[in-house]
Amino acid sequence: MITLDTAANQPWKWQQPEAFQRFHRMTVDEREGATLRFEKNWGGTLASAVCAQGSWTFKRSGFLSPRITVRAPGSDTDLATFSPKWTGGGELWFSSGRRYVLKSLSFWGGDWAFEDERGLPVLTLHGPHGFLKNSGEIRVNTAAADPATLPILAILIWYVRLLMNEDAATSTACNVAVG
Repeated sequence: MITLDTAANQPWKWQQPEAFQRFHRMTVDEREGATLRFEKNWGGTLASAVCAQGSWTFKRSGFLSPRITVRAPGSDTDLATFSPKWTGGGELWFSSGRRYVLKSLSFWGGDWAFEDERGLPVLTLHGPHGFLKNSGEIRVNTAAADPATLPILAILIWYVRLLMNEDAATSTACNVAVG
C-alpha cells in the first residue's frame, strides 16, 4: 500500500469492486492506498480500515444522539469521535484535541469536505455515486493537511457518506412500504 502523502496532489478514487459486497478500496493510478470492510454484508456499522499508516475500526452507535468512534483494532479507547448532525455533516474530535467539521459543499449533497479549525478544507469528497457499486473521488489540500490525521479523515469521510446513503435508502424503502 502507498501512503496518502505519496500522491496527495492527485485524486484518490474510492471504489466498491463487487456489487453487494461491503468492501471498498481507495486507489490512485491503480495503486492501493486504503481499504474499508464492513464486518456484515447486510446491516451493521462495524467496519475495519487498513492503510499504510495504520489500521482502525469505525462503529456508529446510538440512535437519538449517534456518534461514530474510531479505535485501534481490539481497543476500547476512542482515538477520535464523530458526532453527526441530523442535517448532514458533523464534528470530528481527535483525542489529541484536533477538531474537524464535515460540511456539505453542494445543495444535493454530492460534495463534502472536512475543514480544519480555521475553516480550510483539508480534503473533499465527490460521491459516493453509482447504482450497484459505489465510487467517489477524494482530493487532498496539501496546504491544510496534517499527515497524522489525514488517513483517518480520508477513510472516515467515505464511511460516513456510505452510512448516510444506506440510511436514506432504508428510509425510502420504509416510506414506500408504509405509503
